Amino acid sequence: MVALNEFALLSLFMGMAAFFIANFIYIKNPNNQLNQLILIFGYLLFLMNLAEFGYRSAENIEGTLIWFEINGLWPLIPALLLNISLIFTGRTDFLKKSYAYPLLYIPAVIFVIIGVSSNYLIGPIMKEYWGWAYLIGNNPVFYVFAVWIIINAFTAGYLAFNKFLNSHGIERKQALYIFIGLFFSLIISLISEIILGFFPHRFPEIIITTGTLGLIVIAFSVWKYEFPQLTTVIAADKIISSMSNLLILLDPHGKIISVNKSTTLSLGYSEESLKDKNFEDLFPQDLNYYLEQFSDEKYLNELETTINTISGDKIFVLISLTPIYGYRNEILGYICIGTDITKQKKFQEQVLESEFKFRSVVEQTSDGIVLANQDIKIIYWNQAMESLTGIKREEVEGQYYYDIMKKVIPPEKREIMEPDMLKDIFTTTFSSQKISYHIKHDEQEILTMDGLRKSIMTFNFFVKKSRRPLLCTVVRDITESKLAQDKLKSSLEEKEVLLREIHHRVKNNMQIVSSLLNLQSFSVKDKTVLNLFKESQNRVKSMSIIHESLYQSNDLAHIDFRNYIRRLGSELFSSYGMDTEKIRLKTEIGNISLDINSAIPLGLILNELITNSLKYAFPHGEGVITIKFKKKDDYYLLNICDNGVGIPEEIDFRNTSTLGLELVNSLINQLEGEIDLDNSNGAHFHIKFKEVHYEPRL
Repeated sequence: MVALNEFALLSLFMGMAAFFIANFIYIKNPNNQLNQLILIFGYLLFLMNLAEFGYRSAENIEGTLIWFEINGLWPLIPALLLNISLIFTGRTDFLKKSYAYPLLYIPAVIFVIIGVSSNYLIGPIMKEYWGWAYLIGNNPVFYVFAVWIIINAFTAGYLAFNKFLNSHGIERKQALYIFIGLFFSLIISLISEIILGFFPHRFPEIIITTGTLGLIVIAFSVWKYEFPQLTTVIAADKIISSMSNLLILLDPHGKIISVNKSTTLSLGYSEESLKDKNFEDLFPQDLNYYLEQFSDEKYLNELETTINTISGDKIFVLISLTPIYGYRNEILGYICIGTDITKQKKFQEQVLESEFKFRSVVEQTSDGIVLANQDIKIIYWNQAMESLTGIKREEVEGQYYYDIMKKVIPPEKREIMEPDMLKDIFTTTFSSQKISYHIKHDEQEILTMDGLRKSIMTFNFFVKKSRRPLLCTVVRDITESKLAQDKLKSSLEEKEVLLREIHHRVKNNMQIVSSLLNLQSFSVKDKTVLNLFKESQNRVKSMSIIHESLYQSNDLAHIDFRNYIRRLGSELFSSYGMDTEKIRLKTEIGNISLDINSAIPLGLILNELITNSLKYAFPHGEGVITIKFKKKDDYYLLNICDNGVGIPEEIDFRNTSTLGLELVNSLINQLEGEIDLDNSNGAHFHIKFKEVHYEPRL
């Protein structure tokens, strides 16, 4: 019997630790590739430690050989560590390449074969104070092997350390534990092996031991930080602890095994005190009663009941009760999930009261009201809808909304409506919870059960404050208002035609007056009288153009003054036979429209001032007349300027006997405006006024 030394026992202990820790990490998430590789790594450490135990405790050199051959699997560890590092740091794109895994593991397999079948990787075997050991090989193959190990170890360690430097939060902690647990310990042990190899006094190998210690670090991080990856078990624990519902776990006999935090907070019990209680201690009926309720009603998912608090109060809850089955279909226990509906119950009476109020209001309203549930079935049809359609409430409640609508659609619309079109519209509306444009606000005709046609306006919207959204339709009978509207529209159209005709006739009459003045002027020989005829004729034309503009306009109330000023200027230039190449008209006019009450006096003012410039401003026959018209705030600003000789200083344009300027001042007063003259460089008239609003004549 060989006495076991402490070093052999240490290897045996480390091997068992590696085996159990690897299984612990794997069980945490067996479907994760990282956990699977750490499991293989732990199993290799277990074999290496077992081999160390074997050759450290062997009685003779022959007994050590099998253990040294098992130790020949060690080259797989550096390749495995690099694989783990690539997966952990997200370098999976590299692993998808066809040459990745051969590059990782073929050198390792080659070194395993060399190590098992030859002595190239180890030197002579000798007895030391910690048991049998071997010297490091002294040949080119071993040096290649050593370089390969260092490259793998330092590459893996660099990747993990780089991820640690560039990560934050939980990822940084994960990277730190991976680096310390799998790579830092291995790198330190490799360096120590090399350094200690130069000492004359021999020391036991520590590579396998430090690898196992690194695995223990990983296991600690799994236990404390739920690392390396979120699992369904962890997620379930977090969900249960944070869920707002009451959760009670029962054994097959109804005894409470476990509860979540919401249960203890709602009931006032501690978790330990609840574990001593049975289901019947909390609920008004025993467990079998609820099991029968759920088994008899196959469609039943929740059942309303009460649960007792520590103070003796009752909380209203909706509970579900689900059996937990074992592998042989035996019941292991039950999960009871409850939702506190105490507040809802307190509001139930208010809801009922509101419903009574709602019914009393909607039954008295003159608008028809329809409510439909998510099955597109009518659940409410008020009295106004009965009167409007001739369909009784009992005939529609529980019927599909679109089927009832088909009954009131006029025959001509039924013919053009595709089959199931209404059904598709309502189905889409309920599935999307958005009102289709087809039914949002709709004016249409319906055919009552008595064969009468009625015009209606419908308004559709979802009532979303109920437990399940309801579609509400408000139907308003607009038959009488529609008839009145059509009558009013017809009357307005007639009046519009009449008003256009009036403007047309006024324009024609003014043109007749203008023509008469023109004919009369042929018999006048006196130039002064002839000018008076021409001025009168132009004044009539200025008013005639306004009536013609209104007659041709879509808007009978306003005149587009931009076009009016240009046309008036053209008419006056033509009347006085002006050469437009020598005397030019420039306009800067905004988009301004005026009603006839302001347009006629303003048109006459323009006529007088443009005429005055054409007659007196340009004795040499050349010049420019500029008209600017804009609106600023509530005021209109009109500037009529010329660059002619100006008005003689002895003439006061506000107090003059000439008809033109006297008429201008009179019209300015009619507009309640202001007029100023700047005579420094030609005649510059500045007019400011507000639009005149006359009281309607009765």
